Amino acid sequence: MTKRIRLAMWGSFLLLHLLAVAYPSDAIAPAVAGSIYVPLAALNHFGMSVFVESESGGWPAPSVFGWGIVAATWAMLWWGVASFIGYVAGRRTGHG
Repeated sequence: MTKRIRLAMWGSFLLLHLLAVAYPSDAIAPAVAGSIYVPLAALNHFGMSVFVESESGGWPAPSVFGWGIVAATWAMLWWGVASFIGYVAGRRTGHG
């Protein structure tokens, strides 16, 4: 599979994830929240400031650094998915 197709797939995955975060439906809201808070939970455990201060009883919002970590994490994961799909598709068609 060509690099251009792989980049298009990766960009599509990122765009769909961004849209899911920006406009979550009630059906996928827990998964969307998990896609934000799970990558940050381990870093928060080690004392990194990935969350901003929250009001009592509320969920803390990710800090600017936290959003950067979330974006980098999902960009790498979606690149891995697109690369794997490209690898499998290339092997099945004899181009990889």
